[in-house]
Amino acid sequence: MDTEVVIVGAGVSGMSLALSLAKEGVEVCLIDKSQPDTSKDFYTGKTAALNLASQKILEDLGVWDAIKEFSSDFKNIYVWDHEGTSSVEFCCDEVGRNKLGAVVPNKAILAGILSQLSNYSNLQFLTGENLSDLHTKDDTIVLTTASGKTISSRLVVGADGGLSSVRSMSSIKIRTWSYEQKAIVGTLKSTKPHNNTAYQVFTKEGPVALLPLQKNGKEMLSLVWSADTSYADSILDLKTDDFLKELEIKTESVLGELSLEGELSSFPLHQLHARNYFGDRVVLVGDAAHSIHPLAGQGLNLGLGDVKQLSDGILRARRYGEDVGSKKILFTYSKSRKKVNLRMMGLMEVFKKGFGTSNPWMKLGRNIIFDVTKRSSEVRKRFIKEAAGII
Repeated sequence: MDTEVVIVGAGVSGMSLALSLAKEGVEVCLIDKSQPDTSKDFYTGKTAALNLASQKILEDLGVWDAIKEFSSDFKNIYVWDHEGTSSVEFCCDEVGRNKLGAVVPNKAILAGILSQLSNYSNLQFLTGENLSDLHTKDDTIVLTTASGKTISSRLVVGADGGLSSVRSMSSIKIRTWSYEQKAIVGTLKSTKPHNNTAYQVFTKEGPVALLPLQKNGKEMLSLVWSADTSYADSILDLKTDDFLKELEIKTESVLGELSLEGELSSFPLHQLHARNYFGDRVVLVGDAAHSIHPLAGQGLNLGLGDVKQLSDGILRARRYGEDVGSKKILFTYSKSRKKVNLRMMGLMEVFKKGFGTSNPWMKLGRNIIFDVTKRSSEVRKRFIKEAAGII
């Protein structure tokens, strides 16, 4: 089987890229080891805090209309220190916008994109297929699946997550380490309205985010609690009422009493960054190239930024009759995205270390930064634009 581009991994980044290319006539083969989850139980698992740039990408793909009914806009971000020493609020009207982004269940995003894939005969979607071999041959790259399928293409895109087999088989080196934390996620109700505000509190055990969410027109909250592993394990062992009491203490009851909708889930946190985002006719996007701490909810936004940049590069190359798998195209993409992604990853490290320390000098430094940010509208605007993807 021959095609122009093979994409391995049918998460949000992989499916978005497949749809973006297929809409422009590119022959695409999308492969995933699993069948897509077509259940309508969207409110289990992860949610995404999509910034304005990501929402525009999904609008351009023609999938936002199918997603927006499950989304909840956030207009403000309120950040504070559990020790009560500093706080700052970011508001959309400071940058002349009516919102900063929207919180959406990941499963709703996937379902919205999946609903569009069957519209394109130039897009093949192979499920239940594991990658077993990858090698270049002249001006093509040949992919073999565990079931024996052989696919030749000009380019293979690894969108297969932090344990990427594409990355491994391409011998692309990475830097990675564990945060020694777990993220606890779930859906909550609160007795106070969220007022379309994303709340984030930094505690000594790790940051807690309460994000606005809606289900069937009712206000809900998406919980993302990144906690040191031993502490996370201890609170996950608590009865639900005791867990919620601990959560209310950590969030200082900013949204009143909390109740749990559905089940909690958790996963370990680590950082990963590929030294290069490409190899010989291979390129990485999303978590296959970089994983970031979820404290600012930027992971999926960075992945969709990769998709936009790579798609534009591939389509530009095709218009000029260039090889879409050439090192020139892939180097340009890698250089551009590494700059953006490393800047955000560095900023998240500063936040995490600054708020996860008991060092009095570090505490003083972070409080000074908060104070400067509160007093300076220009500094706040820069933070807002960076987070909203409008720089």
